Amino acid sequence: MLLRPLSTDIEILFNKFLNEADITIPVQQEHLKKIITQFNAVSGNQKCESLLTASVEISKIIIHEINLDTDSSVSFLLFSICKEISVTPDEIRKNYNTYVAEIVNGLSKIDKLDTTKYTHQADNFIKLLLTISDDLRVILIRLAERLYQMRNTSSIEESHRTRIATETSVLYTSIAHRIGLYNIKTELDDLCMKFFYPEKYAEIKTKLAITRDSLEKYISNFIKPIEEKLKEHCVDSEIFGRVKSIPSIWKKMQAQEVEFEKVYDLFAIRVIINTACENEKAECWKVYSLVTEEYAPNPKRMRDWITVPKSSGYESLHATVIGPEGKWVEVQIRTLRMDEIAEKGFASHWKYKDKDSSEKQTDLFAKIRDALQKPTGLKSSSGKEKKALYTDEIFVFTPKGDLKKFKAGHTVLDFAFEIHSDIGYACTGAVVNEKMVSFRHVLKNGDTIKILTSKNQKPNHSWLDFVKSTKAISKIKQALKAEEYKYADEGKEIIKHKFEYLDIEFTDINIHKLVTFYKCETILDLYQMMGEGKFDATKIKKALLSAEKNETGKIPVVTEETHFSQANFEDSKGDFLTIDNQSIAYAYQYSKCCNPIPGDKIFAFVTVSQGIKIHKTNCKNAKTLIKNYPYRVIEARWRELSENSPLTAFIKITAKGNLNTAYKINSIIKDDLKLNLRSSQIENQAGGMVTFTIALQVNGKDHLGRVIIRLKKIKDVRSVQKVDP
Repeated sequence: MLLRPLSTDIEILFNKFLNEADITIPVQQEHLKKIITQFNAVSGNQKCESLLTASVEISKIIIHEINLDTDSSVSFLLFSICKEISVTPDEIRKNYNTYVAEIVNGLSKIDKLDTTKYTHQADNFIKLLLTISDDLRVILIRLAERLYQMRNTSSIEESHRTRIATETSVLYTSIAHRIGLYNIKTELDDLCMKFFYPEKYAEIKTKLAITRDSLEKYISNFIKPIEEKLKEHCVDSEIFGRVKSIPSIWKKMQAQEVEFEKVYDLFAIRVIINTACENEKAECWKVYSLVTEEYAPNPKRMRDWITVPKSSGYESLHATVIGPEGKWVEVQIRTLRMDEIAEKGFASHWKYKDKDSSEKQTDLFAKIRDALQKPTGLKSSSGKEKKALYTDEIFVFTPKGDLKKFKAGHTVLDFAFEIHSDIGYACTGAVVNEKMVSFRHVLKNGDTIKILTSKNQKPNHSWLDFVKSTKAISKIKQALKAEEYKYADEGKEIIKHKFEYLDIEFTDINIHKLVTFYKCETILDLYQMMGEGKFDATKIKKALLSAEKNETGKIPVVTEETHFSQANFEDSKGDFLTIDNQSIAYAYQYSKCCNPIPGDKIFAFVTVSQGIKIHKTNCKNAKTLIKNYPYRVIEARWRELSENSPLTAFIKITAKGNLNTAYKINSIIKDDLKLNLRSSQIENQAGGMVTFTIALQVNGKDHLGRVIIRLKKIKDVRSVQKVDP
């Protein structure tokens, strides 16, 4: 198909892009022109002009403001074109190089993200960007594109402007700050404030203009004696004053709770020294001495980022001194090299980097990655540790764009259970990035996953061979256990009807006789096997007669009025319950309806599908359980729990409603008593009173008693009592 030639205007824009991006290789020029022509044929002149205009301006930012390379500019244009026409990775590798192909792929992945889902999750967003591509230029190119968009919000559809400004304010300013692109960070802050708070921005701008003459006069008077000292000591340097940005001034007004006129540090003085690298520290400290000889410093506000630079690479000496009229003035002292890093962060290193040195580039990427990591609270670590940290986490998305975080190696089935257990049970596979995969498919960074389900699907034991998440494993085991005993109720009814037919009482004693005769481990096993038809119900009478002959003792019948004896377990190696005066290692759980803790009077109840549950004898459900299911009730006694075996107890505190009381309660629980606070609910009551319902981890009833006594001593606390959850 013969494509029409480019218009004169588009030809001019295209050549301008080649010039800005410094693309001089003929093969690359020809390929770019070919795909631009294809793009123009598909999208039309207007869209093609807009694309090239944006690419020229973004290329200027990439090359001149962030100091990136030609590969970065080419990658952005290719990425933009790939949205409309097909350009394969192999085609990009053939005409350019592997780096460009990887950058385009990374930009395409980021473009698919629904960033509105985590505009309040800057750390997660940055982690996600770090895991999507190993080439950090992807993030910097994205930042350049966002700066262009904010400079030209009028060209963006009105419905998208607020979203873009919000993302910029929360996500992209954070990225710029972390890697030391302070010029870009400052401009983004400025543009965001102008967008969201135009009146306040205009007000401060006007007041700055009014005070500009007096500020310039003050700065000139402050600088003059320092300039003379620098000349006297032959220091090759430049000194000037710089008014702080409008967003910075507004933040100071808010933090100090003052009006514009009361903000004392509206500007900073900067001394830039021209010296060789080996003399940098000595020259900076020399200038610091000259400045502090002239003006008295405040030692508490001295900042030395030369000895230990910031994670972004920022190096400078900051001194706060008392200037004329008794005003505090900040003086920043740095060299030319330090100043460029201060303005452009690690990106400034590309200016000095040997483009053919992949080792230097890798080292630079590692430094930028470390700078992006640092604000998350990570300590400095070796490259291997950092790699392990980030390869251990992956980020994937639901079809609606919700972000989910998993450990590496997790599967589609893990994802399904994370969404909902019912979806996990019914999962048959998934559509990942628009491709059908099995539920064993291992997730990768940036995957978008749509789970496929079937009402006929059921969990089976093989699922446990490949799922990784604790939630998935737990839910699958629960389902398998429920499936294992699904005929238990049917089996119980069979035995019950047989007992009625034989005129035999349906009692615990008789049930245990059957357990012994059929050689079952538990009552549930007896019911299940009977329900599955594996036992012959016609032999029940024979079983009971056989048991009576061999009976050496009786098992007590548990009734509603039964009183359970309480005693500590004998020393044992495991966490055991005593059942019928014998130590048996049964798996059990503490019932959430009454939350028993050591010291409470308890009994055990055998459930159909969830094993043994431990209840307090005064539990609100105890009467019903004992009356309706006496054959499932078993005596239980505590053994002494060590300090390493905490349980959850609930207490209710009634106190006067004030913040100080809440703070004291929280402080005593966490700091004095060193307890793990599981949850807390606060409700307002009449007469200015409040109740705090708190879940604590304690080591038994005695321990809880001591906690309650301590909390009762707090001023304004009226009562403290243990309650059921």
